[in-house]
Amino acid sequence: MREYELMAVYDLAFTEEHGQNASVEHLTGLVERNGGTVASVDHWGRRRLAYPVNGQLDADFVVTRVELDPAAVAPLNADFGIEERVYRHLVVRADELPPPRPPTPPPGMRGPRPPEAPRPAPAAPAAETPVEPVAEPPAAAPAPEASAEPPPAPPPEAPAEPPQE
Repeated sequence: MREYELMAVYDLAFTEEHGQNASVEHLTGLVERNGGTVASVDHWGRRRLAYPVNGQLDADFVVTRVELDPAAVAPLNADFGIEERVYRHLVVRADELPPPRPPTPPPGMRGPRPPEAPRPAPAAPAAETPVEPVAEPPAAAPAPEASAEPPPAPPPEAPAEPPQE
């Protein structure tokens, strides 16, 4: 037995007609009929398709990890290919995939907060030592203030050629 990841995209009419988990139950039945076992199920639910399939814009997505004999993959693919309720499916060997990520909460719901790092204890007050006053440096001469008037404009240039009469 080898571990595979199986993703199937179901017609929404099937899930609306037979219930919320109809696609998951159907997928599990096909895997078990071909001699496999379902290790985990991640039901994504209704999602928008990248392009219309059979005139539909939305579908029901199911991603599972299954253990299956390599010889049973071809019959499983054939079963999914015949099934009209399945728009698309894909079976991939799981050892070629990164480990699955933990599920994320739906948007708008917050998960548990990570534990905060312990705060350092306040430092103990040091023994007081006499502080000598520091002499201030002598004040520098004030900088000349810039005038608020703009600099005078240069005189206009004389014309290059004298006017002709």
